[in-house]
Amino acid sequence: MASLPILDQAKTLFSKFSTIQKVTVGIAVTAALAGIVLLFMTGSKTPMSVLYSDVEQKDAATIIEKLKEQNIQYELSQNGNTILVPSDKVHETRINLAKDGIPANSTVGYEIFDKTNLGMSDAVTKLNLKRATEGELQKTIAAFDEIAKVRVMIVTPEKTLFEKDQKKPTAAVHIHLKNGRSLDKLNIEGIQNLVAYSVEGLSPNDVTIVDQRGRMLSELKKDKSSLAGMSATQYEQQEKVDQYLISKVQSQLDGVLGAGNAVVRVNSDLDFSQLERTKENYDPDGQVVLSESKIAENKKSQDSLEYPSVNSETNANKISTNYLNSKTVEHFIGNVGAIKRLSVSVLVNGTSKVIDKDGKQQIEYTPRSNEEMQKLTQIVRNTVGFDPQRNDQVSVVNMQFDTGNQADELADDKFSLNMTPNEIAEKVLILVAMILAVWMIRKLFASSQVRRKIEEILAPPQPKIEESPYQIALANSLNKLTGGMAIGPDGQLLPAGTNNLQLEEKTTINRDELLAKARARLDANTQSELSEDQMMYDEMRSRIQKFFEDNENDALKLVKIVLNKHESN
Repeated sequence: MASLPILDQAKTLFSKFSTIQKVTVGIAVTAALAGIVLLFMTGSKTPMSVLYSDVEQKDAATIIEKLKEQNIQYELSQNGNTILVPSDKVHETRINLAKDGIPANSTVGYEIFDKTNLGMSDAVTKLNLKRATEGELQKTIAAFDEIAKVRVMIVTPEKTLFEKDQKKPTAAVHIHLKNGRSLDKLNIEGIQNLVAYSVEGLSPNDVTIVDQRGRMLSELKKDKSSLAGMSATQYEQQEKVDQYLISKVQSQLDGVLGAGNAVVRVNSDLDFSQLERTKENYDPDGQVVLSESKIAENKKSQDSLEYPSVNSETNANKISTNYLNSKTVEHFIGNVGAIKRLSVSVLVNGTSKVIDKDGKQQIEYTPRSNEEMQKLTQIVRNTVGFDPQRNDQVSVVNMQFDTGNQADELADDKFSLNMTPNEIAEKVLILVAMILAVWMIRKLFASSQVRRKIEEILAPPQPKIEESPYQIALANSLNKLTGGMAIGPDGQLLPAGTNNLQLEEKTTINRDELLAKARARLDANTQSELSEDQMMYDEMRSRIQKFFEDNENDALKLVKIVLNKHESN
């Protein structure tokens, strides 16, 4: 039976099972095969990447149609607004779709004039110009990192005959911000100026900006609230100074420590007082002649009282000199918004590295040295223009930043399979099914009865020894002792004529055991010249002889049975 093919052996083994065992084996094998097949199918799944996200339904339908024509596998997610394709075909697919003008971007710019129509009216031309301007602005504003979508609408009134009747153009900008992102006042002001300077006659104050929640972002920069009695304009100026200094310090530290390893805050105290002073200095030693006048008088007169008359002459000189003293006039106007005091606070993160500890990856934090912190403090002071005369304060502190996100990313990198929840659940079920199948098979084969049957069927065939000398000698000895009868495995007598092969199959003589004992005897008596087969023959003969010596009654019964059997024949 051991020589049967493996398939026949399995069939024979299965036929010997009980009904419960057959059902158990069937369930276990089915579960194992199903788990292996599903695991192979899901494991060989093509990795997908985003082709387009946040696309309009109309554009999505066109894209899907083209993907079907090109036999490209695709998936939809986020309510059909995101299209996924195999990762190795993303760029090629985008290029092929762009060649066909897909997706048809609803935002048109100046390319609207690429195809001109000679019969186009002035009204249509003006409308297309307005659409092109709006489209170009939308494309430009959408480039902001914080903005996901944008819509620009411009209202340009018709020109009137009289200037007093002319209305001003206006514009409205609707912005859809990305999750967790916001625009500061500088960004809002930048968008207003961008739109205003793109439209003739439009003022930045006439540009209204609204986000997806309906907030008037353009009103934030016009906030009339004040800080410590300052006007809104003064507060904006202080904020600009703070942001300017923060950006300078942040760029320096990011280049040294890396992005995200430093947080900078600056609080500037500005002097908004207006001071105007005039100063005149006179130098008495620095006189100069400003003007000089000379008057010369010559008079002739005749005295009429005397006779004869006497003539008289009078001469007079008069000199007048005006001097100008040296004078210095200074007119001083103090700077409005000058920095009176700076307070700078900087938080610096230490160094972190991933280590293997007890078979697990962990993040190890190392604080920065005092020497390094002193260098960073000096960098910050030089960047902001530290002035001890103003009583400026600069604080640079080394603190450990929150590493929760890094730990999560580390865990994700280690365990994430880039699978959706459904795919994870599917693989878990497959794993459970395989574990259950293995457990059921193990439970089944734990039965001693099943294990014995399997060993009997799958045991390798024993070599035939009918032609070996010790087998022939054994058969002759048995024939002499039993009158031609053979002894079975349970001590029963077998009919005469049983061939050596049948004797081998029905006796319980263990060849390996006999061979081991023979070798032991051979090793014990190294001087003996007996062969291995001869030693095995002697061992077998001694065992048969010992059987008749120890079991005299059974031996007599055996002889009687043989004699009776011989007489009956």
